[in-house]
Amino acid sequence: MTKLIAALAILAMLAWGVTAAAAWITKKKAPLALAAGKAPLHATAADQDQSMRRAQWRTVAALVFAAVMFAALFRISIGLSGQEGLPIAVTAGLSASGGLLLFSALPAAKLATRERLLPRQSFILPAAVLAAFIAFIAFVVATDLVPNLTLEKYDGVPLLLVAVLICGASLLALHRLNTTATLPDPRMAGLDRRWREISARNLLTFMSGALLSFFGMAALVTAMALNSAALSKTASASVSTPWVIACGAGGAVLALAGVVLLVLAARRALALRTAARKETLAPAPE
Repeated sequence: MTKLIAALAILAMLAWGVTAAAAWITKKKAPLALAAGKAPLHATAADQDQSMRRAQWRTVAALVFAAVMFAALFRISIGLSGQEGLPIAVTAGLSASGGLLLFSALPAAKLATRERLLPRQSFILPAAVLAAFIAFIAFVVATDLVPNLTLEKYDGVPLLLVAVLICGASLLALHRLNTTATLPDPRMAGLDRRWREISARNLLTFMSGALLSFFGMAALVTAMALNSAALSKTASASVSTPWVIACGAGGAVLALAGVVLLVLAARRALALRTAARKETLAPAPE
C-alpha cells in the first residue's frame, strides 16, 4: 500500500509539473497571439493544419500521462492483489481517468459563453448503463447471490468505483470542451466548433464503451463466482445455473459492445482533423 501511495504521489507531481509548464508556455505565447491586424481575413489550409496540430498536443499529453500511469501502477496493483485480470482492468480505468483529468487541467483559451456541444439525449445511454451497473452490484451484494460474498473479495465493486471515476473524469473533460476554445484563432471559429463537437461525441462514445466494458466484466466475474460456488457445492444447482448463464451471456454481450465502442472512439479520434475540416466545409442543408 505504501508503494501505491508513493506511486500516486509521484504521478500527481508529474501531472502538476506538466500543467505548470504548459501554463507558462501559454502565458509566454499570449502576446504573440494578440498581435492583430497583420493576418489575412481567412485562414489558409496550412494555417488550419498548423493550428490543429498544436491543438492535439493536449490529447497527446493526456495519452502519454495515462500510459506512464498504467506502467507505474500495473506491477504494484498485481503485487497487492495477487491477480492479473482485475488489476489490468482497474489500472487501465485509473490511467484513463488520470489522462482525462490532465486533459481538463491543461490551459486553453476561455470562451466568452459556455456552449452546449451535445444534446441532452446523448447522455441517455451512458446514464442508463451506469444506473443498471449500480443496480446490478447492489442486487448481488444485497441478495447474497454469490455465497460467502464479502465486499473485499468481490471484484465487481472496484470495477464499479473505477467506472464512476471514469464518468466523472469524462464529464469534467466535456465541461472543458464546452468552455474553452481548442483553436483560439478567431478566423477558425467554425472549425473550432466542429472540432470540439466531434471531440465531445468521441469522448461520450469512449465513456459509454468503458461503462459497458466494466459492466460486462463485473457480470462475467459474477458468473465465474457462481460457477465456482456450484462446483464446490456451496450453492444449489437450481439457483446457480440460471444465474451463471444469464450473467455469463449478458456479461459477454456487454463487454463486446463496450470494446466495439472503444475501438470506434479510437478510430474517430485518429481521423479527427479530417472529419473536422470535412464537416466544416460541408454545405448547409436547405
